[in-house]
Amino acid sequence: MSIAVVIIEDDPTVMKRLVDVISNSSFCEVVGIARNRGEAVAAILANRADLYVVDLGLPDVDGVELIRLIEDKCPESRSVVVSTFGDSKHVMRSLRAGASGYLLKDEIQPGMVDKLVSAHNGQSPLSPAVAQLVVERITMLENNVRPHVDRQKVLRDLGLGEREWEVLRHLVDGLPIVEIGRRLSISHHTVNQHLRSVYRKLGVKSRAMAANAARLHGLIDE
Repeated sequence: MSIAVVIIEDDPTVMKRLVDVISNSSFCEVVGIARNRGEAVAAILANRADLYVVDLGLPDVDGVELIRLIEDKCPESRSVVVSTFGDSKHVMRSLRAGASGYLLKDEIQPGMVDKLVSAHNGQSPLSPAVAQLVVERITMLENNVRPHVDRQKVLRDLGLGEREWEVLRHLVDGLPIVEIGRRLSISHHTVNQHLRSVYRKLGVKSRAMAANAARLHGLIDE
């Protein structure tokens, strides 16, 4: 019996590659695709898949949130990240959220199916670079060593001012615009002005993408 797979990916070129690779396997069957938050949530709540292939860089939702939703709503299913992000923050957040494996997008080729099957069978497939990163991170944790990020330097390099950083920090915490304004004693219009500036400087278009960028640059400790 084929493994039912749902693919969550917004890039049409990557989506096509994934569909082609998975569909050409006798072990897996693509039973659904999702390109944004609404489609992804609907696919997860339908609970028709044995395995979810999840991209982290969706335009309107943090892929880690979808992994948590899969864990909550589809306890018999497993999820594997397929992403361009290979840094420790993305990897560790995904694994902590419940992802069974983490593969980089350069592995989208026929051999990837074997890794998806292994995830379905209870194993934890990792790209070689990701596996090395995980080992290094575990070693650091065991030795009580935390990676140091010079936040002020990162903020300067990104061109973010102190108030923009405060708005971004509260945004990552999930606070609504009005609450951010209340905490910073500024109007919601001013908050939106700062957010537009933050989005422009980070090269993003949504709250989820801004939060991802903040984590990627090491601005957020998780």
